Amino acid sequence: MKFEFRFEMNSTGNYVGVLANSVLVKGKIASQNAGSSNGGLYYQVGGLGVNGYFHDALGAATLLDNVNKAMVTAYDNRFGKDAWKQDQNGRGDRLTSFYIPFPADAHSVGVSVGSRVAGMVYSVGPQIPGPKVPDRDLYRQIYVDAFAAVAAANKNAASTETIEALRLTMLSTGIYGPSDATDATALAHDAACVILEAVEVSAKLPDAAHLPGIMLINNSKVAKKLPNKEMDAFSSAAKARGITVDSTGFTLDLAGQTQAKKAHL
Repeated sequence: MKFEFRFEMNSTGNYVGVLANSVLVKGKIASQNAGSSNGGLYYQVGGLGVNGYFHDALGAATLLDNVNKAMVTAYDNRFGKDAWKQDQNGRGDRLTSFYIPFPADAHSVGVSVGSRVAGMVYSVGPQIPGPKVPDRDLYRQIYVDAFAAVAAANKNAASTETIEALRLTMLSTGIYGPSDATDATALAHDAACVILEAVEVSAKLPDAAHLPGIMLINNSKVAKKLPNKEMDAFSSAAKARGITVDSTGFTLDLAGQTQAKKAHL
């Protein structure tokens, strides 16, 4: 299987709106949100950072209440009746991802939700104070859960509604990550490596044929902190695998990588 990783920015070289269409993709996309495990905002959209951007976009489209209610339902379906209500003080041992689809007319109110944005992937990562992902299995599984959720949605969708691309977020590398700039850069690079591992694992899932073939890497060259954090991190992770990277992105060819490994052995 091949996955295209494409670097995207807006016309001014800054981040694309979290729920905006992508000029790099003609079909439907889903966008990944970095959610919260903290009390008061547990598995809900709001607060600061990426989650705050989603809050503003969904609020402008009058979708916020419905999305947050859908999150509660998804959580209870996963962890048991009334689980979300019981966990409201916050907990860090139920970290996963849910896909929340938007109604077909989600883009009709204002312009905060693009006409080709099918839904949101809400993913909750661990809080990481240092330069490395301490529990790689846990971090990887959060992304596998995200990819699996989108694949399941595609499996049951009409051909015109399938999600072609997923706009990724680097969990735990912002508000949940280290405050030291050097550690934050190192963590972003390590996280990107684990995310590529998660794609590789997901390619072996039963519904792998329904995975989106394009991963959008939203990045900025004008951000005040860690400019081009995402582009630099994913470029480093790809090059560590021997993959050629250019300004547009790279291709993760899992079959080719397997053959290269066998040849090396």
